[in-house]
Amino acid sequence: HSQNRVRMPGEVEKSGDSGQAYYEPVPGGEEDEAEKSGYKLPADAGPVDYIIHPYMSFKAFIDNLVANFGWKFSIQIGVMYLCVKGILNAVMGLIKLSYCKKTLNIDGNACQTMVSVSMTPWAIKGAIGVMSDAYPLGGYHKKNYILCAAVLGTCAFTVLAAVPIHSAAVAAVLLFLANLEIATCDLLCEGKYAELMQAKPKTGSTMVSYVWGCFQLGSLFASFFVGPIADNYDPQIIFWFCIPLAISIMIPTSLGYLSDERVPEEKEGVDWALVREHPYIMAFCLIMACIAMGNALLDVLFFDQHLAQMIYAVSMTVVLSVLAFRWLPRQLAMCNFYMFMSCVLYINISGAQDFWFTADDKCVPGGPGFDYTYYNTYASLVGSVTGWVGIVLFQWLMGDWNFRTLFWVTTVIQIVASGFDMLMISRTNIAWGISDKAFYMFGDAVIGNVVGMFGLMPMLVLTSKLVPKGLEATTYALLAGFQNFGGVVSSQIGIYATQFAGIKTKDPCDFTNLNTLVFVCHLLLPLINIPLTFILIPNKRMTEKLVDDDGDEVPEQAETEGAMEHPAKAN
Repeated sequence: HSQNRVRMPGEVEKSGDSGQAYYEPVPGGEEDEAEKSGYKLPADAGPVDYIIHPYMSFKAFIDNLVANFGWKFSIQIGVMYLCVKGILNAVMGLIKLSYCKKTLNIDGNACQTMVSVSMTPWAIKGAIGVMSDAYPLGGYHKKNYILCAAVLGTCAFTVLAAVPIHSAAVAAVLLFLANLEIATCDLLCEGKYAELMQAKPKTGSTMVSYVWGCFQLGSLFASFFVGPIADNYDPQIIFWFCIPLAISIMIPTSLGYLSDERVPEEKEGVDWALVREHPYIMAFCLIMACIAMGNALLDVLFFDQHLAQMIYAVSMTVVLSVLAFRWLPRQLAMCNFYMFMSCVLYINISGAQDFWFTADDKCVPGGPGFDYTYYNTYASLVGSVTGWVGIVLFQWLMGDWNFRTLFWVTTVIQIVASGFDMLMISRTNIAWGISDKAFYMFGDAVIGNVVGMFGLMPMLVLTSKLVPKGLEATTYALLAGFQNFGGVVSSQIGIYATQFAGIKTKDPCDFTNLNTLVFVCHLLLPLINIPLTFILIPNKRMTEKLVDDDGDEVPEQAETEGAMEHPAKAN
């Protein structure tokens, strides 16, 4: 029986199994020693030692990474998270506003609809994970899926760069294909390095640090050039820079640097045993993908029918929620629904807000009138730094908090932070003698990113504690996909809400009701998350176990006293 047992997604091939290891072995087999090694200042360190310390520390880190994971796989992950998930994904986020306003010349609602369609691939990650796990394309579970997605993305960027596009619907389809490349490559590379981290648990922190370091470096690099180019040229030319970035992932993948071993010939085709073992989770992923694709298709075919789009999105939310509670383990379904609703209830009205912040004096007399260099570059650079501050503060202040306390406190802070937008829109900051650039930079750009990290980190921790053993990759993709679909639903509701409020983002502009819209969407509705926290979130500390190895819920104990106590004082 053990020889015929199906290996689940994320499960590591053990040394006793047939076949060779997918990672390069540590020289001499001393993986524990390799993890512990690192550069330290000599006891009698002089000025030169301190000067070269950063370089020597970085070299020791890279040596440790390569010794444990191999130089080929290190290059694969470096290209993925520096060039693709780092620079390319950041460019996609930063260019959308200027591309809508300067190249396509569309209003805020059309821009937000286009972005909603383009982000759909992030909501179908569960289906992508199921397909790659259950059907090895051309004999490979990951390699050929990455190559196919990269080809589609490269073609999309080429058309976006070379062809004059005047239709927001056409641009949405091309941006959908571009995001499909990034989402697919991210999911499958993440799945592979997660496998290696399980095979070499002593080196897990090394790989995670490498991935996040590459991602942050790539995002920072993108921030430097997108804003100035968008201010001085047609933003469409930025897509020319995206083409080599989209191609970059093909090179190490084609050379086999991903170490995705070809499956034996007798195992090619659909792995029905895997499907039969977890039919409901896999079916849920596929149904969610179909619903998300249906939403994108409706948006493209009926681009201006925002009421119909919202009705579809809300209706499908009910369908998915019912299926989640019927098919998924109870604890997983409850937490999944909470994280989904936390995305939905913070209604996305970026189409109205972004256009207000960057509108000229004719559209918003006396408004901020931010240029793209400030709005995309300077604010993003400050946001990146404060995002890291948020991570540090989270670890220091909240590392051992109760999940319920953490989520409702984060919700309150998020609501308070949204008040800065209302103060700017009402021009209160000007009455206080504070300029728009100063108020935004030390308001939303700073507090918003810190709060964003406060919201993201507990979600990541909660997600990591909910995945049943042996089904890690698919469950991660399911949770991430459902949360991303929550963002799509939030956007659909926000587009109609903006239209219903009578807001017009093109001449003749009308932002009369913008402050009321912000109050309802960012202050009032998110309050619903607070009671949901006590209904759906487990009454456990972040350091406690939520599910056992079989995915069954660990019985809930009485709430620990002092949930908000500083970690250093906790028992």
